[in-house]
Amino acid sequence: MLIADTIHNILSNLFVAFFVIAIVTTLVKTRRLRLERRPYNGAYIFWGELLFYSVGIGFLWSGIFHAYFQSIAAPSIGWSPSPFEFELGWAEIGVAIVALMALWRGFEFRLATTIIAAIFGLAAAAQHLQQIACCQNYAPGNAGLILWFGDLFLPLLFVLLAVLSRDEAGSNSRL
Repeated sequence: MLIADTIHNILSNLFVAFFVIAIVTTLVKTRRLRLERRPYNGAYIFWGELLFYSVGIGFLWSGIFHAYFQSIAAPSIGWSPSPFEFELGWAEIGVAIVALMALWRGFEFRLATTIIAAIFGLAAAAQHLQQIACCQNYAPGNAGLILWFGDLFLPLLFVLLAVLSRDEAGSNSRL
């Protein structure tokens, strides 16, 4: 049971693992650039990696679950499966594809992706909080780490990284 519980916890909080992967890849890239004595903006690199892993792969993962595994995704949020899950899933998959592309597309593309992801995340947080207030919905996918980390912290971090990366707006940096 310990192994099964561990796997379940990792898969249920995969967005945290993606955050850690983004940190590690950022450290590897910045170390390489430092050794090559090339200038870099650490915030810009982290921003791209975070969008790629947390939004790109993370939304792809959750989109597939919402669209095709509603019997798993919906109850984890405290919902019942519905046709809305399919629509939500494909919206997440669309955002995921844009976020995956953002790593190589420059400041403006990352900014556009950030605006979409931040609005989506903060709106989801508002909905989760409303569900807690009105319906006492404390399901792990509604009131757990996804709310505080995925829907509130990450969108605000994306915006902060965009502000810290604004010097890259005029360059063709694709780090």
